[in-house]
Amino acid sequence: MCWSPGVVSRVLLFACLHFYLTHSFTASRTAVQPLRNTVRTFATEAAVQIEGNITIVAKSDDYLVVDKPPSVVCHHSEWTGSRSQQEIPMLQRVRQAVGSRINLVHRLDRVCSGCLLVTYQKDDGDMTAIFSQAMAENATKTYIALVRGEGILHGEDLKQKGWFLVDRPIKNERGVLHEASTWFRFVAGQPEVDGQPRASLVLARPRTGRWHQIRRHLNGLSHPILGDSSHGNSKVNQEWRSQRGMLPERTCLHLARLQLSTETFQIDARSNLAPDMLKLLQVHLPAVLEEALPLLHEEGITLVDNDREVEILPYTIADETQPNDI
Repeated sequence: MCWSPGVVSRVLLFACLHFYLTHSFTASRTAVQPLRNTVRTFATEAAVQIEGNITIVAKSDDYLVVDKPPSVVCHHSEWTGSRSQQEIPMLQRVRQAVGSRINLVHRLDRVCSGCLLVTYQKDDGDMTAIFSQAMAENATKTYIALVRGEGILHGEDLKQKGWFLVDRPIKNERGVLHEASTWFRFVAGQPEVDGQPRASLVLARPRTGRWHQIRRHLNGLSHPILGDSSHGNSKVNQEWRSQRGMLPERTCLHLARLQLSTETFQIDARSNLAPDMLKLLQVHLPAVLEEALPLLHEEGITLVDNDREVEILPYTIADETQPNDI
């Protein structure tokens, strides 16, 4: 048989192409298979269980009031990077602990602590809107703040004023000015003598719910909250962190009591003072603590009540975050 040059060329071309595809597929399959095994191994090793507890201070069939610790966000929708115990939002912690869908009624800043109200999502209707409206109209929220300053402003002893109202407009995140008013009571304070820091314990009850309202009003009274990186004194904050052990992500503001009353429900939830703030008082402000206790009792505030009924529920959350380089 005699093939023309064109036929020979095509036969050689197909033979070369078959050899290339066969060996290329085999090599690729050999190289890719270990990579798949590697990815599966890393993913398995990265999946860890993050465990913790939530503390319920009040509850009904419609709502829960939980104790939010400092340095924890209430809610965010997307994860960036790997998770840690500190980075798990309160919303996810409570959902996992109670095994039900829930909604936040209000929020506390990441750096703050105390009573956090959530409602159950139910098939026959969501109570969140009802509770949110009640919170806006007739809730009484009593905060404890530790502030820089002994309670003297322009020569006036603020502790002698009892409850007084600060009515001062503030701007929101977009720069729009809004009316804002807060009731304050300077409970106890001390000057800076014998190495003791100048500080006070203050109660705050906001009448309106503006952005950083309590923090900004106290700064306007020349008594910024300890640890407040947005409206406080950075030098003082650094001193409290480096020399007195204040937490890195902490503004010393704690929602100690949440009161909410309507025709259908009544809430009077109380949260023990967060351990880190209590320690600051005990170690560095013992005179302030001693002076404050009877006055706090008058206001229905107990820093630590071991007899108060609380419910502690565990949660376990799987961290399935993949390594960043895979």
